[in-house]
Amino acid sequence: MGVGTESYSFHLLPSGLASPSIDNLIGSGVVFNIDAFFKELTQLESKGVPRVHERIHVSSRCHLNFALHAAVDATSERQLGKGQIGTTKRGIGPSQSSKAARDGLRVIDLYHESFEEKLALLHEGYLKRYGELLEYSFEDEVEKLRAYKEQLRPYIVDAVDYMKTVQDKKRSLLVESSQALSILT
Repeated sequence: MGVGTESYSFHLLPSGLASPSIDNLIGSGVVFNIDAFFKELTQLESKGVPRVHERIHVSSRCHLNFALHAAVDATSERQLGKGQIGTTKRGIGPSQSSKAARDGLRVIDLYHESFEEKLALLHEGYLKRYGELLEYSFEDEVEKLRAYKEQLRPYIVDAVDYMKTVQDKKRSLLVESSQALSILT
């Protein structure tokens, strides 16, 4: 996306961040990758996007997209051989599958004491299917998530309450969810 002479690349973050007057919400339909979130924020900040950290909010109900999902995506593609479907190998499909199967974890789950146990169960399920073909470290992922947990906290909102507040204050908000967006003014 280009604004003036500057070019921005948006994958997870809403494109409304390019406009300094718009607040942005990553809605609950998104499968949310914490790594990608902070990498994109850093890139936008380095390009001088104003108040980028103040204008981005994440629904507590977003499902998480883990390195586990990316590993499953890559393993599944390898197993298909010549019949590969050509995924990005970012784990979007497996994340959506976890969401649909109701065994996925949401952003808010990071802050519950059962989080690691639930992630371990998800991992065990994939291990039963893929065995040693699955190239993934549960311990590395948990360590990374522990490090991100407090860093992520200021961005998390109850999306329904947040949108009501924005509407009451008559502010502009760009809401992006899974393959869709909406501007509320």
